Amino acid sequence: MTSRIKLVLAASVAALSTLGMSGCALIESNVAGTTLGILEDGFTPPTLKMGDVDLACSFAMANGPLVGAARNFYGDPSLMETVLLSSAGACAETQALNDEMRYMRASREKRSDEAQDARIAQKRTLAIAAERQYTAFYRMKTKLEQKYFFKYGSTCPAFRRDFDELVYLLGSVAGLQAMQNDIAAQQSVGVPTDTAPLVEKGMKCLDNKKWWGAPEATRATIWSIIPGGGDGKDIKGTFDKSMAIGEAKGVRLAHVMAAVAAVSADDTARVRAIIKRFVNAKDFKIDDNYRLIDGVAQVQLQNISDRMWTQGTGTRTPIASLGKFWDEKSGPDLDVDSLLK
Repeated sequence: MTSRIKLVLAASVAALSTLGMSGCALIESNVAGTTLGILEDGFTPPTLKMGDVDLACSFAMANGPLVGAARNFYGDPSLMETVLLSSAGACAETQALNDEMRYMRASREKRSDEAQDARIAQKRTLAIAAERQYTAFYRMKTKLEQKYFFKYGSTCPAFRRDFDELVYLLGSVAGLQAMQNDIAAQQSVGVPTDTAPLVEKGMKCLDNKKWWGAPEATRATIWSIIPGGGDGKDIKGTFDKSMAIGEAKGVRLAHVMAAVAAVSADDTARVRAIIKRFVNAKDFKIDDNYRLIDGVAQVQLQNISDRMWTQGTGTRTPIASLGKFWDEKSGPDLDVDSLLK
């Protein structure tokens, strides 16, 4: 066999091998893409309709790594990861609150070792929340910039489907939460401090009425926590309008933003008023398509209420008593027997 023939045969074998590998990669990519499409369009809508937040937490925690593994098969799970990591971050926040309340009770009882341990556990869990939330923000930002050829915080994408808009919203809110939680965790994660201003600009791209008033409420939250950010801004008016939109649209996410801003400002009266408004919204009807989002909002306000109750009484909010407080005249529905005196 001549050298020329050997070279031709070697080149042919190499070409066929490369073609075979590319074919396998193409098949894997198609399978991964189809699977992710089913998750985005087939699994996500029914999940958003359920009201069991704990179940959603468990789903996100268990399936986040599984969805992320699609990268090993040439798929890009960034959008689904944003949804799951945002949810998993909220789960970690709830756990951090449990540690914070343990700290409060230990402090009340003068148990310094227990209080210190609880505070350390709280900061560790807040760091976990910040890591998940910033990853959600980064995944959303990177993927949608590639898909829609825009620059987050500078220009706006021309969205082609509601799912992408929802991911944009959830990822943006997660970015803001990541920065706040990282600060509370002594910046152990290293979330960039320009994340909040970037999110404030990015939220201009969403229709405030379509998305329950949450975009403008998020912007108002950032105005209230950044020094000088509220200059010339009607922060309270923006929150009130956004909460009214949320009540009319069936998702009360804006109430959480308003409460977070009030907590940051140490405005207890305002926090109480927002929680009462959430509970007593007149003629409110949950949007069945986004029941889970409203459920998450309720859990987050419940967390704020639990923190306040624990500070005041040593126990969390009594059963069926969200919107009621220990130092107010007890109504017939207040479970006063649950208070430890």
